[in-house]
Parts: sequence; C-alpha cells; structure tokens
Amino acid sequence: MLRTIRSNCLLRFYNHCPLRKCLRTFLSESYSCTEVWNRRYESPLLSKVNPRNLYFELEENLQSTGKISAVDVDIFINTVKDPEFVDEVMSTVHQLRLSAETGKTLESTHHAFIRYLLDIKNENLLLEVLHDRLNYGIFPDHYSYNLLMDRFIKEKNFASAAKVATLLMLQEDSENNLCNALGIYSCYKFLENPEDWMPPTPIVPDPKEEVVKVRVNYLRNPFFDDHFDLTEPKHLVGKSLVFFGKLYNDTLGRTCQLRGYILWLKYEQAVKLIKSWIDDGINEIIYKEVVPLIEKELSEINEDKITDDVKELKIQFEKLKNLSLKDGSVIDEMEKRLHDVVKQMEAIEMNNQCQTFEKWENARMNLLEKQIDELDKKRRLENAEKIKRNLQERERLLTFFDREEEIELQIERKLAAEEAEFGPVIEVSAENEENYVPPEVQKSIQK
Repeated sequence: MLRTIRSNCLLRFYNHCPLRKCLRTFLSESYSCTEVWNRRYESPLLSKVNPRNLYFELEENLQSTGKISAVDVDIFINTVKDPEFVDEVMSTVHQLRLSAETGKTLESTHHAFIRYLLDIKNENLLLEVLHDRLNYGIFPDHYSYNLLMDRFIKEKNFASAAKVATLLMLQEDSENNLCNALGIYSCYKFLENPEDWMPPTPIVPDPKEEVVKVRVNYLRNPFFDDHFDLTEPKHLVGKSLVFFGKLYNDTLGRTCQLRGYILWLKYEQAVKLIKSWIDDGINEIIYKEVVPLIEKELSEINEDKITDDVKELKIQFEKLKNLSLKDGSVIDEMEKRLHDVVKQMEAIEMNNQCQTFEKWENARMNLLEKQIDELDKKRRLENAEKIKRNLQERERLLTFFDREEEIELQIERKLAAEEAEFGPVIEVSAENEENYVPPEVQKSIQK
C-alpha cells in the first residue's frame, strides 16, 4: 500500500514538474541507436582498419594516380573516432566531392560524417559543411535530419535546428512526417530569438589592395534564383515556414504561411492568401496570438520599401483581424502534434534504421570485394601484357639472323622516310667538326 502511494506521488510530481521538458523533449535517447551504430567497429572489416594508416594510403594513391575510391573513403569515415582527425576527414570528403567518384558516395558515408562531428561536438563545422553542398556534398537522410534537429532542440539551440530545417526546404523534401513536424517547430521557435542566427558578413574590398583586372569573353547577367541563393536567415526561415505550412490545411498551416510570406518579403503572395481566405469564409483563419507579431514585422518595414503591395497587405490584414481568429498557443499545438507523430513513428524509424545499418555493412563488404576483384583483374592484365612484351622481345633476338634481310629493309624504309621528312643525313668528319654549320643556319646566313 505504501509503495503504491509513493509511486502515485512520484508520478504526480513528474507530470507537474516544471523541469519535465528538460528531462525529455520529443525523441527518446534510444532513438539515436548508438549501441547498434557502434557495433560496426566489431565487423570483420572495420575492426582491422587503422584510420591513420588508411588516410596515408588514400593520400598516396591520390597523389600518384589522381584517383580516390568512394568505398575507401567510407571505410575511413566509419572508423575514425578521435577529434584530431577533423582536418583529415574534411580533406578526404572534399577530395571525394571533386573526383568522378562522388556519384558513388555511399549512404553510410553521409551518416558517419554527421555522427562523427556530432560526437566530437563540432556542430558549427557540421552546419557549415551541410550548407556547402558544392564543396562537400554531404546530404543527410530523414533519420539524420531528425537526429540533428532533436539534438539542437534539447540544447535549446533553435538557430541551429532552424538551419537544419531549411535544408529540407531547399531540397523540397516533405516525405517524412517527423521531419516536417520537427522542421516547422524549429523554425517557429527560432523566431523567438532571431538574433542567434546572424546574416553572413558582406565582403568589403580593401581600398589599399591592388585591383587585378582579368579579361573575360563575356559577362554573365546577375541572377538570383530566390531559393539556393537565399542567405538572409529570416528569408530562409520564412520560406521554410511557407513550405511546411502548406502541408497543414488548417489554422496552424495558415498561420505559418502568412508569417512565412511576410518574413520572406513576399507581400503580394501574402495579400492573395488573405483575400482567398476571406472570400472562402474560413473560420479561425489564423491564431490570434500572432497578430501583434505580424504587426511588428509590418511596422519595421522601412519607408523607402513601402510599396503598393505593402499598403494593400496592411489593409487586408486589418480586415483579417476583425474576423474569427483562433485562441490558443501555436507552440502548444505544434508540440502536441509533434508528440503524436513521435508516438506513431519513433519505434518504426528506430527499427528501420537498425536494419539500414546492417544493409550498409553488407553493401560496403560487397563493394569492397568487387573493387578488390577489379584491381586483381587489372593487375593480371598488366602482368599478361608485360609477359607478352618480353616474349616479343625474346622472339626478335632468337629470330634475328633468320629475319636479317627483312629487318635491314625495314631500317632502310625508316631512314628513307626520315630523309624525305628532314632532309639527307650529312656526315661530319672529325677534322671539320668545329667548322660545321647546321643547314638551317646556313639558309639564314645566305638570306
């Protein structure tokens, strides 16, 4: 009886404890599948690999042949543990990206690279690499996206979580419901402290630095694709809110779309959206709590940037404020939905990922065996070619006297061809060697 009372008291305390959210946010600790992931070190292949020696072999092969193997890079990335290998890991991934083998990059390479930088707590470098797809080509899968966003959310680092969420928008990837729920939550939480993600510092040329002008065939017209060229944090987050908001055909989705278009500076689209909602007579169009937030965004627009679209947006928003709006908290609704999605998908994704780890191991072994077979085949062909050349050389020596006349004829034909191309051969005796003048020089002297 006493044990039951104590258990009920502890449960009641846990449910009402203000630190409950600090104990666990959304995904459980077991979602990372760390124990299963670390079993790769026990595999017959990776357990025998010394990452330092392998790196030197990769560098030596790259210097001598100019080639790098995607399988070898995968083995190296999957075996490295120590933080001191950061430069080597970065260099290897970059070299692979620049090579023709980049299209053969294994899925486990992307995941291992992300887990490595997470384990050594170098999140800033990781985010830099993920956003520099051209030079490194690291693309997370859905499981890695969830792992990253949940990690940053637990650390209250919503700026980094939003940076990961914008990658989903840039890839236009909305296939995973858990990614979508974490992504829209990360972007919305980031807006509470947007100063945590500052825009890139513009490069100002040094007036004292010498200007080097280079002649080019033609100048490209400046082009801005309004997608991959976006660098302003609010624009990226705004477009991400629009992207994720379109997935929810309800008050939450409409709220995110409206805030997103305004942050993205797409005032004309925001006006069209509000008019369509009003014309359709939708109830509880947006959450009432975002009204002051949107008004603040509109009030911060510089006077020189107030266009007709901005004026129209303010008029339509005033109409929207007087309609039926929904009470409640956007964040609470997002958290509720996120918990529901986690409850549905967490166990399934963990099971699928454990199976994926096993598939990666098998795929790595198969590709390595195939690579070894190809190298062995190449080596045997080279040996056969070498033996063939040796036999031909030996045959020439053994049959020289039998084919002496034929060989002399070949020599005469070759000399005749050289004489026709370069002129007759002039023999110079030792007596007049010092006074010898080449024919070309003689012609120039005569002229």
